[in-house]
Amino acid sequence: MEGTDSNNLLPKQPFNNLAISMSGGGYRATSFHLGTLSYLSTVDWLDTALLDRVRIISTVSGGTFTGVNYATTLKNGGTIRDTYRSLHNFMSNADLIKDAMACLADDKYWNGSKQRTLINACSIVYYEQLEPAHFELLWREEPKIHIKELCFNATEFNFAIPFRFQKSEPSKGRNGGYTNGFVGNNFIRVPLDCAKEVRMADVIAASSCFPLGFEPINFPDDFIDDKAVYLKDRTLLPNENYKGDPISYPVGLMDGGIDDNQGIDSVWWAEKRMGNYAEENEQFASQDVKAIDLYIISDVSSPYMDSFIRSEKTDIPVIGNLSFNKLKIIGWISFILGVGLFIVPFFVQSTWISVACAALGTLAILFAFITRTLSKGFVGLTKKFGVPEYFVKRLKNFDTLNFNTYANLIINRGKSAKTMVSDVFMKQIRRSNYRKIYSDDGWRPRLMMNAVYELSPTEVKKRRTDSQGNISRELNNPSAELKDVAHKARNMGTTLWFTADELSEKGNMLNSLIACGQFTICFNLLEYIEKVVKGDTYKEAYDGYDDKLKADINDLYSRLMIDWKKFNDDPYWMVNEWNASELTK
Repeated sequence: MEGTDSNNLLPKQPFNNLAISMSGGGYRATSFHLGTLSYLSTVDWLDTALLDRVRIISTVSGGTFTGVNYATTLKNGGTIRDTYRSLHNFMSNADLIKDAMACLADDKYWNGSKQRTLINACSIVYYEQLEPAHFELLWREEPKIHIKELCFNATEFNFAIPFRFQKSEPSKGRNGGYTNGFVGNNFIRVPLDCAKEVRMADVIAASSCFPLGFEPINFPDDFIDDKAVYLKDRTLLPNENYKGDPISYPVGLMDGGIDDNQGIDSVWWAEKRMGNYAEENEQFASQDVKAIDLYIISDVSSPYMDSFIRSEKTDIPVIGNLSFNKLKIIGWISFILGVGLFIVPFFVQSTWISVACAALGTLAILFAFITRTLSKGFVGLTKKFGVPEYFVKRLKNFDTLNFNTYANLIINRGKSAKTMVSDVFMKQIRRSNYRKIYSDDGWRPRLMMNAVYELSPTEVKKRRTDSQGNISRELNNPSAELKDVAHKARNMGTTLWFTADELSEKGNMLNSLIACGQFTICFNLLEYIEKVVKGDTYKEAYDGYDDKLKADINDLYSRLMIDWKKFNDDPYWMVNEWNASELTK
């Protein structure tokens, strides 16, 4: 891009070819992205729905539920409305945790190569209740679908890089001929015949297999079912990477959000492939600075986090002020007391006293045995795990600490580790991926952020302060009702379930998240037209548009504004319409 006038980088044909990535974030993500896609299906650009102009879809974790189901629905001849009905019913009615635990306990599911793990049990539920297709479906010639580049992202634990389940159209290779985006990564390239046998339910499981909640899902063992032929043959899989490093199977896969929770990098590479489309596929790539005219990053994660607060002093009832050393003393006292109680019967004639002393003596000695065992404490535990004597000698003071202090040490470490994994680490990766794409002059006028938190009260207030007239009054003043729904959606936890209360209350959480996806993408399309397409930064490029194109942009803006006003009057109007037409079938 060096030497290019950034003022002329506005898309020549805005809204012609789109890309969308759908972030992770549990059912919060699944629902919000479903709302985003459903709204895009209702807005036309040059007589074609914006959703039907999406050429690239990249998904992570919770977003993969939406992306996979939409892609397989299209290949089965369905529409976004079928996807809406399928996902809404699944999230409303399937009790994932209960059903997964039932699978885990049922021997009939565990006769093959799949390990008996929670993530595999969840995958069985996905297969039986949501997604019965195999990856082969996406490679069928017919029907043709509008998506040309599909990528469902996971992270592999062998070389610590992304692992992508991809379906792409042929593009010109560097050395002539044609090539496709491969399944796996540069280190582990899975042959297509093997990849086609993978169940899409297992793809969802791999992409949403988040740390702490799940163990890794193993490739290929956990992906083999009764229909698999090629996956069972290890000789078909590469045994070393292109650098000659050996590949040890099975390879553990986990949540794609570990590496890129927004799926941005996959879109980056997919666009480069699209730029090399030839023959009949050239029509799906814009002949412009980028092959994509608008990239929507749909994201339910947040750049903000709560400050870490140390735990207050913990007071454990009864035993909090004890220590391992004190347990030793208590153990000796209990032992001596027990021995004394066994001696008492030799000096008394009462039978009941003798029985009572024997019983109490037995309990005392048993208690002494337990406390003496526990009193080996921290030092004893480190010895058992083979910690060198050099360190053991320096840990002896730990046994003098009371259990309240231990609790504080453990709680603070646990809280800080959780914060590091779920907030600090994820947000650093998030910033890095956003920085990569926003620093590209060619991408910048083609980017649209679609974040779940954008229309919550705090963000609206902040935008009013920062925007300085960059957007219209209508956009700067969403209704209190709309902001309340956005606030509710923003604060939904990252879970793979909705509680009964969340589903039963008026304006339930599932519907609130879908509605938030709908009115947020409507807002962002309007803001994109105001700030980017018709904004000051690219004014020269916009002025260069012909009158017909300007009229089309203004017409799109007017239609979006009608919907925006309706959302402000009733944030649930579109959800209610779709629920009435689709969920009653």
